[in-house]
Amino acid sequence: MTGTYRPALPRPRLWVLREDRTSSGPITEAECTTCMDGSGAADDGGGPAVWCLAHVQATGHTGFRRIRTDFFRASCDGQRGVGPAGS
Repeated sequence: MTGTYRPALPRPRLWVLREDRTSSGPITEAECTTCMDGSGAADDGGGPAVWCLAHVQATGHTGFRRIRTDFFRASCDGQRGVGPAGS
């Protein structure tokens, strides 16, 4: 009895998530928890911190939310995610 030829199934692609180091890094902003006014986004934490101090001086509001956003990039089969999105 002879066997029937069956083509090999394609190997599933293995995806990993890594910190995206191709951009500027984390984005930081601050938001007043009293009036919801905000500092706007910045590449460093210094600008939002200065905004908080100016805002407390001007309004007396003392509560702030610091928002930090960083990014992931998916890459396939262990390759570093340094190419364009989707590659």
